[in-house]
Amino acid sequence: MNKEDLEKKHALYKENIEEWNFYTLTYDGGMPFIEYALYRYSTRESTANWEDRKRNGYSFNYAQSIVDLFNFYLTETPAVRDVGELSEDPQWKMFTKDCDLKNTNFNIFTNEVQKLSSVTGSIGILVNKPTFQGRTIKDELDQGVYPYVSPYSLANIYDWTFQRNEMTHRMELQYLKLYEEDGTYLMWWPKKWERWGFKERTKTPELLSTGINPLNEIPFVWMPNMKKMQNVYLGVSDIVDVSRIVCSIVRNLSCGEEILKLAGFPMMRVPMEKGGGPDSGDDDASEFTGPRVVHEFDPSVGEAGKPDWMPTEIYEPIQAILEWVDRKSSECYRVSHLDGIHGQRVSNESQSGLALRYSFQQLFSKLSKKSENMTESELQIIRLWLKWQNKDELFKNVEVIRNKEFAIDDLAVALDNAFTSMRNMVSKTYRIRMQEKVQKHTLPDLNKEDRDKIAEETEKYTPDTIPLHDDSARYETGGGTKIRPADQT
Repeated sequence: MNKEDLEKKHALYKENIEEWNFYTLTYDGGMPFIEYALYRYSTRESTANWEDRKRNGYSFNYAQSIVDLFNFYLTETPAVRDVGELSEDPQWKMFTKDCDLKNTNFNIFTNEVQKLSSVTGSIGILVNKPTFQGRTIKDELDQGVYPYVSPYSLANIYDWTFQRNEMTHRMELQYLKLYEEDGTYLMWWPKKWERWGFKERTKTPELLSTGINPLNEIPFVWMPNMKKMQNVYLGVSDIVDVSRIVCSIVRNLSCGEEILKLAGFPMMRVPMEKGGGPDSGDDDASEFTGPRVVHEFDPSVGEAGKPDWMPTEIYEPIQAILEWVDRKSSECYRVSHLDGIHGQRVSNESQSGLALRYSFQQLFSKLSKKSENMTESELQIIRLWLKWQNKDELFKNVEVIRNKEFAIDDLAVALDNAFTSMRNMVSKTYRIRMQEKVQKHTLPDLNKEDRDKIAEETEKYTPDTIPLHDDSARYETGGGTKIRPADQT
């Protein structure tokens, strides 16, 4: 393999890498983003002033707050994972406590990679297993060996190839090239994997290690933020529009600081030291123009040339900048469908009930899609984990459930609505299912044994019929009137 082949990148990578890097830079903020957002006014700004503006630059990072807010709604309630008998697997328990071999809990890992996916539109997750081959499970346990996950940003996924399966017509990943933190290249095929690097002296490609891929598929999961039909695995970032608004705000704030620095105090006019004057042609006009603390006047004009202090007029431009920044910040939340939550309004006007309802519906729809993508990706991680362990048959019993009511509405209100509907529904099955839903809301981390016991008790003690709109403590059954079990004292 030559250097050109090793460093080759996918056409979509070349097309989108600049945008991916921009979104990441915007989210991270700090001085690198300030230097990117600001630019020098080359024709009328000195190098010293430009460097000073960069040093004093700052940003209201709305991009970061929006991504973090989405992530908060999605992950406030932990996912409920029903993995069946896998829950008692010692290697699975080790994985959930340290899923990436960096002491990261699996819940925290999925939450963080979703946040990264929100920034660039997608993220890749490799499900790998150390090459240690023990004779028994105990040997692997003694060495702490189990399948683990590694996240890859889009900027580190250099190349890939999909191919349609002639039997199933599904698109399957046939080739993958990942750029590692240590400067090596990890390449996967359905039958093997290779790690490449460069020789120190000659800088020519060198095969560092290779091995068999026993899965017959590349163990890689794409976690898209919001899918797009043209390319479902790359997805759409949450800050496509917001990032450029934030850049613009940085420039507005810098202009405001310049106004305060150059015009925020009286400026004195003094007699010219040069006799020609700005119109005589003897001197460069720039000597008499531009922002300076001290300005000059022509003493030959008599009273009009008397030394004085020039009044400062900074309120109006500063106020205009603040209002413009406020409008832009409001638009950041509006385009993200978060304006109803954040409480910001265009021109500080209250929204109508219909407008708020539309905003909440758009937000709920977006959060639901993000949650579904997150769940699908997590299921694929578990499927590949089981495949590494030769326990594929257990996947049919795996279920991942995420709350889709989010924190937009108060959980207490949601529970109250659930209890009201249970009282007013004739169907016993409906009431049982609703009680199961309430249990998952309030006790998401309950173990399988307790969940099974609650399900058994729910089935046993839920009455067959209940009168509609009756809040009394009695219900009708075939055996007569009885006290509700829930209300017995």
